[in-house]
Amino acid sequence: MQSGLRATAEGGAPNGIALPNYAVVNLSVVQKLPTATELRLDVLNIADNSYQIRNGSGVGVGAPQFGLRRTVLAGVTQRF
Repeated sequence: MQSGLRATAEGGAPNGIALPNYAVVNLSVVQKLPTATELRLDVLNIADNSYQIRNGSGVGVGAPQFGLRRTVLAGVTQRF
């Protein structure tokens, strides 16, 4: 569970509130091969939820920002 960054309510104290909490589920799988090679697959934000991590109202924050949508990453590691 994560919480959004601080925000400023209209007419309120700077950075006086926080955005709503949110949860993101990620999945990682690593397969080790006998040749000193590893294969990796990561899926971030499996449910493809859209969530705001800042709304642009906090001090020093000029624009809203959203978290990653569903992202799939793959990698290969070869050890020498």
